[in-house]
Amino acid sequence: MYTHLSPSAAQTLKSLDRISESPEGVPRSIAEELLSLGLAYQSRTSCVIKMTAAGRLWLNQNAK
Repeated sequence: MYTHLSPSAAQTLKSLDRISESPEGVPRSIAEELLSLGLAYQSRTSCVIKMTAAGRLWLNQNAK
């Protein structure tokens, strides 16, 4: 399965791989893109964006 992400969303997803949760100041449009595709989820308690298993799979298959 290939899901096309904008370059900035792909870069944000790669950063989630390195630090496990969203860096401060992720633009809402990028967060919405990742959330709507199921590649990330938003923690209810801390409101940070975290990668899902689908996000990890996308990185393994598509990121260079």
